[in-house]
Amino acid sequence: MAMFQVHLMGQHHPITIDLPARNIDDLVEQTGGTRFLVGHLVDADEEGVCRRVMIATGRIQCAVEAN
Repeated sequence: MAMFQVHLMGQHHPITIDLPARNIDDLVEQTGGTRFLVGHLVDADEEGVCRRVMIATGRIQCAVEAN
């Protein structure tokens, strides 16, 4: 898993997510073959839990390697 900042259509700020991809090239391959990605939010919510998240690949505008 690697950490990415993902910019989604309809949101003003990127979200930082741990995704099951080694790097940006691996992420590109994964997004080309699926409609959704599943990962973990890096920032904990108000309960201190890093929630799992599902992202529609069609909403991704840009992804940046964060680590």
